[in-house]
Amino acid sequence: MASSLRWLALYLLSHLHLVLAQINASTVFIPEANTIIGINLPDDGSNDINFYITSPEWYQYSAIGFGSSMANSLMLVMYPSADGRSVTVSPRFTDGNTEPTHHPLRITLHPGTELFPAIGQMTANGTCHSCRNLQTTNPASSPAIPPNSPTAPIMFAVGPNSGSFSSDDLDARIRRHVAHGIFNIDVAKSSGSGGVGTPTNITQHVTFPDNDSSLKKSSNKAATAHGILFAIVALAIAPFDTLVAAFLGRRWPKLHIATGSTYFLFVLGAMVPGLLISGEHVLTAKMGTGHQVLGLLTVGVMVVVVGWGFVVRRKAGGQEVESSGGGWMKQVHAWSGRGVWVALLVNNGLGLKLSEQTKLLMLGYAVLAGGVFVFLIPIYFCLWRCTSARKPKTTAEEDHELYNMPSIYDHEARYGYGRQ
Repeated sequence: MASSLRWLALYLLSHLHLVLAQINASTVFIPEANTIIGINLPDDGSNDINFYITSPEWYQYSAIGFGSSMANSLMLVMYPSADGRSVTVSPRFTDGNTEPTHHPLRITLHPGTELFPAIGQMTANGTCHSCRNLQTTNPASSPAIPPNSPTAPIMFAVGPNSGSFSSDDLDARIRRHVAHGIFNIDVAKSSGSGGVGTPTNITQHVTFPDNDSSLKKSSNKAATAHGILFAIVALAIAPFDTLVAAFLGRRWPKLHIATGSTYFLFVLGAMVPGLLISGEHVLTAKMGTGHQVLGLLTVGVMVVVVGWGFVVRRKAGGQEVESSGGGWMKQVHAWSGRGVWVALLVNNGLGLKLSEQTKLLMLGYAVLAGGVFVFLIPIYFCLWRCTSARKPKTTAEEDHELYNMPSIYDHEARYGYGRQ
């Protein structure tokens, strides 16, 4: 009997601990992301922050940030660890709406931190030491929890579908978030001993700006425009302009000027959003990736090709160039243009890989690119046959035929006609 009472007392005390912990913590449940976040501020003078995050493992990461904007705010980013059994929590900072980078802060993960593949959840239960009043100079930051303030803003965000992403690297590259939100914790009701306990899907001691608790979808319109415009250029505009230049440019040179100008303007328009989003990520900020280097080289060569084309056209005086000098200049212009097209096709694939698109999307693009070549080969052959048959003979060819034409006088002389 005494043993049963002892176990009952221990059971009640353990649950009383959880209840007290939950009372001294702010908890928010985000149903759209199936995510629970808990924040506790110990009252022991340590300036620590206890945190709890649980979120579906299919997100590349789940993150919380202390502040109302990303710039100069402490962020804790959680993602699966390399062994697939636990999670990595990386403290990070950024100076704007860009990819945050690791900042050396001490994080302790407590029991309950685990990856649950069976239920598709990842959970972090930890403490960020001396983070409450943290102020840094590089980057410059404000305290994570504003002193003497009754409330404190907390941001949260989730990354895109992770595929097979997992890492122990505290500075692992992460992609732009697909959804985000913000809430305010009650500092007084979040302060106390006991940590966060085990938060449930009941939101408590939390308010939302403008009473809007909905999850905000994030879209990277610049990146989408960059990819779509270059796909249109490489799969439609460039091959059409190549056909026009090869088979209609002689008869209707202004048509090639129109298609070529459209081609060039589309490339410039597609490049602009790419340059804008380059600064958002650590890997692309220095313009050193293969996709960026090949892209800039391709655009540079295209500028030269366009200028070369105008030189050829001006030298021809608006007519077809027949001289040997004009001929080789036109061939350089034509083959350089075709090389630019091939480079665009290849670079689009590199862009898909750089942005970590799905294998299905990359395979689909490869099939389309190959299909364009297969579709154009018979068209090129047919047009080449037609234009070759109709091609006017040069002066040299006419002289050659005249030289080899049998003379009527030779014919008469051979058979004795016309002799007196």
